[in-house]
Amino acid sequence: MRLSSQSRFNLFIFIVFGLLMTYAGCGGRDLMGDTKTFFERLFGPKTPRTAYRKTMLKEGWATDLEVEVWDAAYEVAKSTPLMVGLPHREAVSLDSQLTLSAQSFRLRLPAGRTLEINARGSGPLFGELFRFKGGEPNSRPAEYFPEGGGPITYETPWLHGEDLLFVLQIPIGEPVDYELQLTTRPVLLFPVDGKDERAIQSFWGAPRDGGRRKHEGNDIFAPKGTNLLATTDGEITRLNNTGIGGKTVWLYDRERGLRYYYAHLDQQLVRKGQRVQKGEIVGTVGNTGNARTTPPHLHFGIYDNGAIDPFPFLQSADELPAVSPLSLSGPAAAMNVPTRGNHYLRFTPARDGEVIRQLENGEAVTGLAVTGRFYRVKTERGEVGYVNFD
Repeated sequence: MRLSSQSRFNLFIFIVFGLLMTYAGCGGRDLMGDTKTFFERLFGPKTPRTAYRKTMLKEGWATDLEVEVWDAAYEVAKSTPLMVGLPHREAVSLDSQLTLSAQSFRLRLPAGRTLEINARGSGPLFGELFRFKGGEPNSRPAEYFPEGGGPITYETPWLHGEDLLFVLQIPIGEPVDYELQLTTRPVLLFPVDGKDERAIQSFWGAPRDGGRRKHEGNDIFAPKGTNLLATTDGEITRLNNTGIGGKTVWLYDRERGLRYYYAHLDQQLVRKGQRVQKGEIVGTVGNTGNARTTPPHLHFGIYDNGAIDPFPFLQSADELPAVSPLSLSGPAAAMNVPTRGNHYLRFTPARDGEVIRQLENGEAVTGLAVTGRFYRVKTERGEVGYVNFD
């Protein structure tokens, strides 16, 4: 039987939908990301970098050999990242050498933090953020700089944190100066109006009842009656008044699958089943329950299958490190290791960072970037790492 055009179209949509559901599987929170990747795989370039590469070849703006060397630099960088902590700030100056066009950084993102990556420069930049699977970076980026530039933001779904890989590349034949900035901010709004983590006076893990148990939350001190805020959009699932927690409110965060516990309230200003938005008032600070002999405060807890340390979820946004006092003489600057002292090439810009090797006194290196008191250099052997010449 011959199908009509409309029937063939409907069949196509049905097949695509079925493939999409199979591909997405039971990913839950990752469904939208998986959906994006599915359609990108089906219908075209995945990132501005791949679109740029395709245009380079199609329009003849670069030779096949130049694109091949540019691709190789990207793959080498992706497989040999340096390690950086958060927050991180690095000033980079590169010339048009294709072999120096890409850099990569491995980092650890804690749970409860949103990563933000910015690279402000004199020209276009291609930035791609990869998750790991089985110890190796995924073939496709989880996030990337949008066309025209702009930050990457990413929140890990894992409560134990996550290792990530960020790869940055400049266009073919275009020298670029840029500053790379990697910072984090809390995923939650601070729950006590007008306060921040400086108001926390009792932390996760502090002993309780003579050491028989440990504190499963943060105690945030504020005057009685201070407004308590919904840390995110969610649903009020429980209101209690008990001898331990006093007046309590439970807020369920469907997006993250977490429950937030507000205890010792003076007033509960929500009802069970109520949907609240981030920043909405849910109650006021008090000292009910077993806090009746202490100054007013909020006991704030986070629960999944068990209690989780709330502090990373609440700590203020990172402050960027100071601008490095060091500088390079120019793009991909020629440098020499000092003739005196011991100088070590390291995987990370820290004096106790893992050593790649000891550099020879007077050895020639190429300066690529500066961060803090460290240069990022490439040796004539092809090694890339951080070195301090103090």
